Amino acid sequence: MCRRVPRLGVFVAPCAGMRALITTSLAAALLASCQYPQSPTVQFRMKDHDRQGLAIRDAVARGDLEGARREAAVLAQLPVAGPIDPAWKEKLDAMDTAAKHVADAASLKDAARGLGPLAKTCGDCHEMLGRPWPAVEMPGDRASTGVRPDMVRHEWAASQMWDGLAIPSDDAWKAGAMILSEEPLAPEALTPGKSPVGRVGALEASVHDLGRKAQTTDQPETRMQLYGETMATCGECHRWLGGGPRAERQR
Repeated sequence: MCRRVPRLGVFVAPCAGMRALITTSLAAALLASCQYPQSPTVQFRMKDHDRQGLAIRDAVARGDLEGARREAAVLAQLPVAGPIDPAWKEKLDAMDTAAKHVADAASLKDAARGLGPLAKTCGDCHEMLGRPWPAVEMPGDRASTGVRPDMVRHEWAASQMWDGLAIPSDDAWKAGAMILSEEPLAPEALTPGKSPVGRVGALEASVHDLGRKAQTTDQPETRMQLYGETMATCGECHRWLGGGPRAERQR
């Protein structure tokens, strides 16, 4: 049974495990309950959008600029077959433009800056179509420490913040920001058995600061900016340490 978290105003259900939570296809759950127009073109294109959007996001998160550019180019070039409503075409054109900005990014930071606007174009379209969103399933308490469990929580938080813009869902945004704002690991805990890397420690602290800022704003423009900064930080950290979402996860 779900319970409401008063501070966030979100529904929380017990989860079987963090990894299952992260890898569950939110797109499939939403599409199953969605009241999209019954056009096969719309429904097919929405599935492609969801898959490509997540692939772009994950490439940035693991510090893979070329991967992000490649996936963004695919999204920008997805064909539209058959007639579509002019209002929906306007939203598609805005999304294609945002995807092209990521495809043309000269640096990982530039690609990350483009994620927020890209997700927002998805959210604008979903609002027009009346797309519903599910209850937010929160992870359990921070029962263990160390790089791996901490990074799993970061990945979940970044995913929720993406959903906050792309669904859009205020609850998802606040849930992700709350988890991201947890106290950062000490620098020596980030590279167990090795000398602490000052830059990595600074990045870890920075992402938690961004989480705290994200909790305090409900302005779309600010949220887009903070999301870009968060993902740029995640990508740079993963380039130092490795890790991040696997490239094939959304395939």
